Amino acid sequence: MSSNNRQIFQADNPGRWNRFKWLSRVLLIVFVVGVVAAVITVTSKEYPALPVLDPTPKRIAKEDLNAFKKSKRYRDFTIEKAEIEQLARARRLHQLKHPNNARRINAAFYKAWESQAYTSLVESMPHLDMIISEGFSFSRNADTLTTAIDTGLINVNKRFKKQVLVTLSNYVNIDNKTGEFDTKDVQRIFKSKKLRTAFINSMVGVLKHYNFNGVNVEIEDIKNRNSKEYIAFQNDLYRIFKANDLLVTQNVAPDDEEYDLKRLQHVNDYLFVMAIDEHNDGTNSGDVAHQHWVEEILDHVCSLIPSEKVILTLASGGYDWPEGSVGQSIGYQQAIGTAQQKNKKIIFDSNSANSHYTYLGNDGLDHTVYFADAATNFNVMRMADDWATGGVALWRLGGEDPRLWTFFRKNLSIDSLKKTGVEIKRLTTVGLNNNISYAGDGEVLDLITVPNKGEIDISMDPKNFIITSQYYKTIPTKYVIRKYGYKPGKIVLTFDDGPDPDYTPRILDILKREKVPGSFFVVGSMVEKNIPLLKRIYDEGYEIGNHTFFHPDISTISLERVNLELNSTRKLIESVTGHSTILFRPPFNADAEPQTLAEVIPVAESRRQSYITIGESIDPWDWQPGVTADSIIARTIRQKDNGSMILLHDAGGDTREETVKALPAIIHFFKKNGYEFTTIADILNKKKIELMPVATDEQNFWGHYYDIVVVGFFLGNKFFFYVFLFAIFLAMGRIILIGILATRQFNDNKKIQYTAHELPPISIIVPAYNEEVTATKTIESLLKTEYPVFNIIFVDDGSKDSTYKVVSEAYANHPKVTVLTKPNGGKASALNFGISHATNDYVICIDADTQLKNDAIYHMMTYFTDEQIGAVAGTVKVGNETNMITKWQSLEYITAQNMDRRAFDIINSITVVPGAIGAFRKSAIFRAGGFTYDTLAEDCDLTMRILKEGYVVKNCAEAIAYTEAPETLNALLKQRFRWSFGVIQSFWKNRDALFNSKFNYFGMVGMPNILIFQIILPLFSPLADLIMILGLFGSHPEKMLVFYVAFLLVDFIVGAIAFRMEKEPYGKLVYLIPQRFIWRQLMYYILFKSIRKALKGELNTWGVLKRTGNVKVKKAGLVGGGDEPPV
Repeated sequence: MSSNNRQIFQADNPGRWNRFKWLSRVLLIVFVVGVVAAVITVTSKEYPALPVLDPTPKRIAKEDLNAFKKSKRYRDFTIEKAEIEQLARARRLHQLKHPNNARRINAAFYKAWESQAYTSLVESMPHLDMIISEGFSFSRNADTLTTAIDTGLINVNKRFKKQVLVTLSNYVNIDNKTGEFDTKDVQRIFKSKKLRTAFINSMVGVLKHYNFNGVNVEIEDIKNRNSKEYIAFQNDLYRIFKANDLLVTQNVAPDDEEYDLKRLQHVNDYLFVMAIDEHNDGTNSGDVAHQHWVEEILDHVCSLIPSEKVILTLASGGYDWPEGSVGQSIGYQQAIGTAQQKNKKIIFDSNSANSHYTYLGNDGLDHTVYFADAATNFNVMRMADDWATGGVALWRLGGEDPRLWTFFRKNLSIDSLKKTGVEIKRLTTVGLNNNISYAGDGEVLDLITVPNKGEIDISMDPKNFIITSQYYKTIPTKYVIRKYGYKPGKIVLTFDDGPDPDYTPRILDILKREKVPGSFFVVGSMVEKNIPLLKRIYDEGYEIGNHTFFHPDISTISLERVNLELNSTRKLIESVTGHSTILFRPPFNADAEPQTLAEVIPVAESRRQSYITIGESIDPWDWQPGVTADSIIARTIRQKDNGSMILLHDAGGDTREETVKALPAIIHFFKKNGYEFTTIADILNKKKIELMPVATDEQNFWGHYYDIVVVGFFLGNKFFFYVFLFAIFLAMGRIILIGILATRQFNDNKKIQYTAHELPPISIIVPAYNEEVTATKTIESLLKTEYPVFNIIFVDDGSKDSTYKVVSEAYANHPKVTVLTKPNGGKASALNFGISHATNDYVICIDADTQLKNDAIYHMMTYFTDEQIGAVAGTVKVGNETNMITKWQSLEYITAQNMDRRAFDIINSITVVPGAIGAFRKSAIFRAGGFTYDTLAEDCDLTMRILKEGYVVKNCAEAIAYTEAPETLNALLKQRFRWSFGVIQSFWKNRDALFNSKFNYFGMVGMPNILIFQIILPLFSPLADLIMILGLFGSHPEKMLVFYVAFLLVDFIVGAIAFRMEKEPYGKLVYLIPQRFIWRQLMYYILFKSIRKALKGELNTWGVLKRTGNVKVKKAGLVGGGDEPPV
C-alpha cells in the first residue's frame, strides 16, 4: 500500500498509546484506592457533625426601649397591668377568706386515641391524683349505655390505684370517617324517668366493676342545658352516685352563659373549668390560653361558686394555623419539633405566657403556631393556687411539656413559694424521653426530630413568682414522627418483597385489568434477578419504594449495613427505571404507628437518606405459611376501618399463590363499598415525579463521599452482572429479530421471481496477491459461468511469487481475459485498478480463494431491477469443512453472516457486500468514491458509503460462493483480526451515520448493530461470563442458568431456521453448542487485539493466507480471491 494513503487510526507517534497506558494506570490506582477507601469508610464510626442552630437572642437597644414607652402599645400595657394588679388583690382577699384549702386535686384528661397518651399516662402516674378517661357514651338508636374503657388504663391503674373518672359523652363515631354529637338518643333517655335511672345505674355498675370513682359529664350540642329534662338527669345522677359513694363532675365552658354555675355546683362535686382553646382550630390564630384571660375566668367563676369546687383545666400544646385555613391541633413536642425542623426561633410572650413562631410550610403557606408549655402552666397554676381552687387538670396527656411534672404537685401559692422558693434549674433543661411522639394522621411517616436535650433560659419575677421570660437556647427534641395521608374512603394497595417472576406479573395483570393503582416495595436482591419486571412495574405507572437489598431487620444491623442496604437498592432502582425513590418501608416493622425504639430506628435511619417511611394499617398476614385466600380476604375486610394502606406480598416465602387468588376479591369488595383505590402520591397531594424524581448522583458525590465509594464499589460488582443479563436479553432479542426478518425475506423472495429480459454485459474483477497455486484454476472456472456477456480482469497486486507469470502464460491471448499487474498497493488499489480498466457498467468482485456456482452471477444480476440498486451481496459458504475450526466457521457463515444479510436486506442495512462475491453498479462505486485504502475492510467501507449515497443494497441467497476458510487457529486469528480491525475502522470512518435518521435504517439500525454487538458488548462480555460462572455457585444458580439456557435455546432455534433456509443438513447443528462457548472467547481476543492496535496507531497491511486448495463444490464453480468481514 502506498505510504501516501493514511489508514484510519494510524498515528505518527506513540502519544495516543502512551496516554492510554497512563490512563489505565491511573484507573487502576483509583480502583485500588477506592477499594481501600470503601473498607475504611464502612468500618469507620465517624459521622458528620450537626450544624449549630442556636440563633443569637436579639437585645433591645436603649433608644428602642424609650420609643416603646411612648407608644400606644405601652400605654395599653400599663392599663392592663393595673387590671392585673386589681385581680391579684382580689385573689389575695379570696385566699384570706378560704385558708383551709391547702390540698388540691392534681388531675389529667386521658384520651386513649392520642398517640402519646398512654406513654405519658404511665410516666405521669406518680404525679397524679385523678385521671379522667373516655369510656361512656349513648348507644345509637337505643336506650342503653355503650362502654369502651381503655384496657391500658385499667391495667396501669391496678398498680397505681389512682382515682379514675369516666367521661360520659354523646359523640358518636359513624364510620371512622365522620362523627356527630347525638342529641336524639340523649333527649329520649332524659325525658323518661325509667330510662335515665336505668342508664345511670348502668354507669354505676361499670364503675363498681372496675373500682373507678365517678363520672365526668361532657354532653355537647344540647339545645337547652337548663331544660327540666336535663336538670332532672343531673339531679338523678348526683343522687344515685352519692348513694354509691361516687363522684360527679362536669366540664364547663367559661364563656358559655348556658352553664348555670350556681345551680351546677349543687349537682356536681367538682366543675372542670375549661380555660383552654381561647383560640382554636375554628378561630383565627392567637394565644391558646392567655394568662390574663385565665385570670379573668377564675375571677368570674370563683365569684359565683366556692373555689374548692373548681378544677382549673390547663392547656397543653396548641394549634398550627396555615394562612387562610383552619388550625390543626398539635402537642408540645410537635410544636417544638417543627420549630427545630424549620430552624425557627420560639418567642415567649411575657404578657400572655404563651409561645409562638411562624414558618413557611411544605404546602407553600405561611403558618402561625401558638402553644402552651410548662411556663404557661406554671403561671396559670400559680393563679389557681392563689385562688385556692379545688385542683388543676391537664388537658390532655401526651401533649404536655414534660417540665410540667417537676412542679405539678407543688403548692404554688405565693405564701408557699416564699418559704420554699422555685427550683429554676429544673425548668431550664428539657430531657424528652425516648418514646415516640406523633403528629397528624395517616400511614406515611416522616421523622421530624430525634432525641436531643433542650436548654432554656428562664427569668422569674422574684416578687410574684411569675415567669416573665423564656428563651429556648437549644430546642429539646425526641423521636417525633409526623403522619400524613389520612384520606377516609381511599385505599392504597402495597406489595412487599418483590419483584417475583411468578407472582408479580400476575398481580400486575390483575391491577391492569381492574384499573387499580398499586405501590411496590422492592427488595434489591430480587430486583437484580428480575430487572425486566421492575422496568415493567415502572413503565405501567406504578410507584416503587425501597424495601432494602437483603430484607434484614434494620433495627438489628449496623448503620453501615443500613446505608449499604438502602443505597444499593436505590441505585438499582435508578439504574433500571432512570428514577430514584423517596419511599421506604422497613422489613418486619411496617406498622403505621411504631411504638418501640426498635420500630422507630428504621424510620430514623431512612430519614437521614431523604426517605419517607410508608407504614400500613391493614395487614392480613398473607405471608403466614398455610394461609388461605379466604383468610386473607376476611382479615382485610375486618381491618377496613384501620386506615388506607393494605399490606400484601408479591414475593417471599414458598408461595404467594393465595395472595394472587385473594387480590381480585379484595379489590371488588372495596369498590363495591364505595372506596377509591389511589396512590401514595395522591394521598400526599403530590405528583409521582416528586416521589420518584429523576435519578441523579450529584448529592451523593458532593455531599457524601461515603455513599459514592460504597455504592460505586457495589455497582462495580453488579455492573457486570447486568452486562450479562443485558447481553443475554439484547442478544436474544437481536437473534429473534434477525430470525423474524430473515424469515420474512426468505418468504418474500420465494414469491418474487427475479428475471431479466436483457442481461447487461459485466466485468469480473479478480484481484490477487501471491496466488500462483489457484490463479489459473480461478480463471478457468470463471470462464464456465452461465452468463451471456462478460469479461475477466485479473489484477496481480505486485505478487512476490509467480502469480502474474503463470496467469499471463495461460491466458494472455484469451479474448475474455485481461491480465494486468501493478506495484503492490493492497487489495483496494488492485480492485480500483481493475475497475478503471472495465468497460462495462456492472462489475463483479470476487476473491481468489472462492469458487462460485455457475449460475451465481446470473442470479445476482437479475436483482438490478432499477437504478436505485447499487450493489448485490451473494451468499458465502465454507467449501473446506475439513476440521473442527472450519466446521465452526461454516456454522458462523450460515447462522450469523448469511442470516444477518437476509434480515438487513429487509431494511436496507447490509453493511458488507462480501469480497468473496459481490456485484456492483460501477456508477455507484464511482459516486461513493471507489475502494479506499484507509481501512482493512475495503468492501465494508465501500458498502457503507454506497448506502450513505442513497442506494439500495440487496442480498441474493441464490448466488452461492464457496470460500476457503482458514484451517489452522493461527490462520483463523490472523484473518479475523483483519476483519475485526477493518470493521472498526469502517465504523469509525462512517460514524457520522450513527443514529442519523438521514440515512434511514442504516443509520438507526445497521450502524448501532455494529457498535453494540461487534464492539461494546464483546468488550464487557468476558467479565459478564465470569459473573455468570460465579453466579452458578450463588444462592439461586437456577435463575442464572435459565437465562443462559434460554439464550442458547433461542440461538439454536434460529440456527435451525437458517439451516432450513440454506438447505443444510441439520446434523451439523451438533457443533453449535460447543462453538458458542469457545468461539466467543476467540472473538474476545480478536476484538481486544483490534482495540489495542487502534490505540497504538500502527500501520496494518493486507497480508496473505496460505492456500490449500481444499474447496469442494457440488457443481462447477468459479474462483476468486481473499476474505470478507462479517456483516
